[in-house]
Amino acid sequence: MILTAEKDYLASLKRARENLPAHVFEKSRFEIPQGDIFQEGNRTWITDWNRILKILNRENDADHLSKHLAGEFATSATEERGRLFLQGKFSRTMVNRELAAYVKEFVLCEECGKPDTKLVREGRILIKVCEACGARGAVK
Repeated sequence: MILTAEKDYLASLKRARENLPAHVFEKSRFEIPQGDIFQEGNRTWITDWNRILKILNRENDADHLSKHLAGEFATSATEERGRLFLQGKFSRTMVNRELAAYVKEFVLCEECGKPDTKLVREGRILIKVCEACGARGAVK
């Protein structure tokens, strides 16, 4: 026999689940993208930049990722025709390691572990908002 309070709770839970986007319930495995790196002299190109941005759901935050990489490598970064240009010689391993670090800090949700996040600036604070579970948290 189910009590009235329990019925109300179950009804609320059902309504909440119905309001979540369908992709939340998908069980796909997220893989951190590996950049296609091309070195030309003292320059490094990430030739599949747009693909990486799309996988990470950061098409609108491309500047954030490029500035992060430029800061970590202490160099300049310029986006050109779907590619990212880094001044300096950086190996595929170095670039992919930094991409993985970025994903762990700025893309994956700390609560549910899904990559369905977006970055929102509230004043001077950058907030990572998970579209899957609704978690919110400040990032550096």
